Amino acid sequence: MEHRDPSDDDVPPPLWPSASRRGSSSGSGADQTGDEPDADGDNGVGSAAGVTGSSVDSGVADPPSRAASEDLRADAAHRRRSADTRDGSGAGASTFLRELPVLILVAFVLAFLLRTFVVQVFFIPSSSMEPTLQIDDRMAVEKITFRFREPRRGDIVVFEEGDTSLTDPTGGDRFLRGVGQFLGLVPASARDFVKRVIATGGDEVRIEEGQVYVNDVPFDEPYVVFPDNDNYGPVTVPDNHLFFLGDNRPNSSDSRRSLGFVPNDAVVGRAVVIIWPLENWDSLTGVEHDVEAPANP
Repeated sequence: MEHRDPSDDDVPPPLWPSASRRGSSSGSGADQTGDEPDADGDNGVGSAAGVTGSSVDSGVADPPSRAASEDLRADAAHRRRSADTRDGSGAGASTFLRELPVLILVAFVLAFLLRTFVVQVFFIPSSSMEPTLQIDDRMAVEKITFRFREPRRGDIVVFEEGDTSLTDPTGGDRFLRGVGQFLGLVPASARDFVKRVIATGGDEVRIEEGQVYVNDVPFDEPYVVFPDNDNYGPVTVPDNHLFFLGDNRPNSSDSRRSLGFVPNDAVVGRAVVIIWPLENWDSLTGVEHDVEAPANP
């Protein structure tokens, strides 16, 4: 029989083929691990460890932690916001400057609409309504009430005289004057008057030694402090007209003298409050005089 050198014998097949295949694919370290079972005899754990170690040694980094990712995202968002702020600051100022003329125009339109339909401030240039209204007072006149009811006896109202003055401003002067009147900075037009309603259409008015009678009813007038002993009337107010008197009876141009009967549609609005100066602030609610209309003959 031929004797063979043991060194020349073929290498016997591995007892655990699967472990050997895994070890051969992962390097010599894995082969050693696969040839020597651990104390528990579970080479699968060792092989798995070899594979894991091989993947780390190959240079593949672990994914970043969740906290690190959130920090990176927050930092990126902060940089974007900072860039947006820097880039938008100039654009915002430029946009505002472009829109400024439009804003001014809108403000003037709103002021015009308020002055025309809602409220207007009037400047008092004379003493005809003293002591209720003093020279240089500014009063607010609202224009809503008389859209729903007619003026009543005792109301303080602003109205326009029917005739047009030849000296009325025109064009730009009229616009500037209107703005000044709205703000109460200049006197109202010479055609605007503030008086107290004494009688309405159909009423009979007479004055005897300063005492006012409407439909034969004497008026109690606590707002009159300057006596006037003149006589007037009797007269009957035409329909849709008003009879006015100033509270300063001796020094007032009113329906007794130059103004006569005033049409209802000439009324601008009802005076409601003195707004300037502050020490003269007061409401102007009027004194209601409730009398019966005269019986038809």
